Amino acid sequence: MYKDMPGPSNAIQQQFDKLEEKKKALMQKISSLSAISYRQQPSPESWSVAQAVNHVYMSEQLSLAYIRKKLTYPETIPPYSIRSWLGVWLIQFVFWSPYKRKAPRMINMWEDQPILSQEELAVKWTEQRKDLITLIDQHQEAFGTHLVYRHPFAGRMTMRQMLIFFNDHMALHTRQIDRIISKVH
Repeated sequence: MYKDMPGPSNAIQQQFDKLEEKKKALMQKISSLSAISYRQQPSPESWSVAQAVNHVYMSEQLSLAYIRKKLTYPETIPPYSIRSWLGVWLIQFVFWSPYKRKAPRMINMWEDQPILSQEELAVKWTEQRKDLITLIDQHQEAFGTHLVYRHPFAGRMTMRQMLIFFNDHMALHTRQIDRIISKVH
């Protein structure tokens, strides 16, 4: 569906395509759940499938809003620095370690966050991905040479690095969702 986007660099497109495949697999997985299983927490201190998948969606949603805002002030976007890879590697280390970091308040599902149904999520996430494609196409030149995204923990990143983070973030929560599903069934 998103193959052959007009214009974006090959590295950005590869990361986007991987992300889209992961999203499709995740949506297939959650669409087969009953509404009760989707919202059931395996324990009082554990997120439900709904909380975990909505967290991933909201993370992407807020990241896209951040980039849009930064693009209205292009002079504030720093140029690429090789050091930005340290943030990417730091996140990957944290995702594969036993160390757990609390989600930022705006996407912490213990806060009073909206939880979309599987159907609502499918529609809104598809629209959001179309918006991301448009944004990439319109601003691809800046995305390769500037640190357009700011991760709350790891710092500034390029668009490609942000998509790498999104892929790792989705993989982390897909594993979490698999564990939740095995406990609630």
